[in-house]
Order: sequence, then structure tokens, then C-alpha cells
Amino acid sequence: MNNNNAQPVSPDQPRMGQLKTANHLLGDRQALDQAWERDGYWYFKGVLDQDVITEMRGLWIDYLQRNGLIDPGVTENRYNGSGFADKTVTPAELSRVGEFNTRNIHTMLTENPRIVATLKAILGDDPFWLPIAEYRANPPVDDPAASRFIYPHQDGFYSRDMPMKICWVPLDHIDEQTGGCAWIEGAHRGPILHDLSKPPLFPIPPEVVSLDGWKRADFAPGDIVLFDLNLPHSGLTNLSRDRFRLSMDIRVTEASGKVPSIGQLVSIDENQVTLRNDRTGAQESFVVDAGTYVRGTDGKKREGAQIPATFQAGEQVIVNSRDGRSATLVRSIH
Repeated sequence: MNNNNAQPVSPDQPRMGQLKTANHLLGDRQALDQAWERDGYWYFKGVLDQDVITEMRGLWIDYLQRNGLIDPGVTENRYNGSGFADKTVTPAELSRVGEFNTRNIHTMLTENPRIVATLKAILGDDPFWLPIAEYRANPPVDDPAASRFIYPHQDGFYSRDMPMKICWVPLDHIDEQTGGCAWIEGAHRGPILHDLSKPPLFPIPPEVVSLDGWKRADFAPGDIVLFDLNLPHSGLTNLSRDRFRLSMDIRVTEASGKVPSIGQLVSIDENQVTLRNDRTGAQESFVVDAGTYVRGTDGKKREGAQIPATFQAGEQVIVNSRDGRSATLVRSIH
């Protein structure tokens, strides 16, 4: 931990415990399953191919250089402190790098045989990747005394009953100051905390977010955290002076189990969605009703006449269903 790189921090900031590592459980399916049930996550250190992660980190450095935030010729993650007043990007855009979604950068992981082999060893099954990815390059914050929690949430609320595990991947060293992500260990067994009275994002009320029980780690390239979709978690603000928080997340599930339908949208209205499944080539239709979480790229729930205006025919969508008839979730892949 480089304390010389840290901004002054309010004494009111939460103190976090350390994630448990699961490397020693690899090859023991029963022990892995027990850890998942108990904690809601697996944290593996140094298991992802370093060459792949190094290549990906290079894309983040190039992006930040092109936007004037890392000096030309600098090949490491080092913010030049130039600010954003004269930049075409904002800190908000760096928290979700849209360019990388357009370029489908996640395929550098999901289509790499070495990464696929690692995930197969972890899952005990071939990985079925869901093309839902987020790419982060969070800069240092202006107010280090503000809450460290960026947006506490449970993915399961927004991705109703989707069979998936979230994979969080640091692309550079991320210490306590740089932030990264934190999880409330074991809380996946508890209730959904989101406030149903506050559409369209239904945030978790601040008073419900415990300051205790949070776990984090000093992350390094090659690490990966897989976690349950109902485990409360949050990104942490970057309190460093000159480093970006470089990370990405992607979703995966076991290929031999139940998987959602992914494919080109044929049509959608307030009552039905139809898509052509990429995997099977079949055209599939599902009922849309009050229980369906229809969401756009901003995560907000769409209702009524908003639904057909959210998507365009031909775009890639994901539809999840418990029974093969009614959709629990309709969303774009980004």
C-alpha cells in the first residue's frame, strides 16, 4: 500500500475487512460450493493469464493517453493531473467506458483459450458468457471526505432470476486508496434491499447500507472475483492522487445449466418480446407483463409505452424466463 499516494481521508470512512481467497479450493467442487453458499463469492489471486491482462491494460492506457489524461510515452497507469475542464471525456464517462462496449473488448477475455480453461476449472463446467460488460477507468475524486460507496446494489434486482455469476477483474494493482470494489460477505442469503417505492432505479436506501461487514482486498493483475448476483456490493471512490482504477466486469454461467436467450430483437411491445436466438437460430417469443424488468442501458425500468421505444429491431438483447413463456428480464447487452 503506497500511503504517499493517498489523499487525506475523513476518519468517518468505513474500515473494511479482507476477502477470503479460494485458490486452495480449486479442484475441490464440494469445498468451492460450500464457500459460495457461505460467503457469496470466490476470490482467486493470480489465476488469469498475465499476457492477456497486460494486453488489455495497454488498451486502457492508450484510451487515457488519447484523451489527454496520461502523458505521451508513459506506459504505466499514471494520471497527469491535467483535470477535465478542456477534455472531451468526463469522470462519469470514465466510470463506464462506452468505446470499449462498442469495440466488444470483453472478447479478449471470453474468446481466449487460456482464460476459458481457467473459468472451466473454476466453474467445473464450460463457461457460457453473457455479453454484459462494464469497463472502468475511475479517476481520483475531488472530495476524499465523501462516502466511499459509489452505488451499493444487488445485480439480482435488475437481472431478475438470471442464472449468472458476476466476474470482477482488476487490470492493474488496486489498493485501498485506489478503491476498486467491496462486497458484504454472506449477505446474498438475505433480502433484496432495493426500495420498490423509488422507480426507475429503485436504489438501496442509504440507511439500509451497513457500514460493517464489507470486504475488499489489495488486488493485482491476474486476480478475479466471482460473486452471486444477490450479493450487495459497491464500487469504491478513488482516493489516490495519480492512479486510475482500471477494471472490468463480465457475466458468466455454467453452459450445461439453464441459460438465457441471447439474440437479435425481432419485435417488442408492451405485451410481448420476440428475438432470434443466436445459439439455436430459433425465433422465440415471451410474454411481457408487470413482473418483467425491461431495462435500457441506464438500468432504469421501462413501463408501458416506454418499452417499444427502448430498443431497435435487430439489436442484441437478452431475455430471461423461468418457465419459457413469461420474461422476467429484457435488456440490451450493454
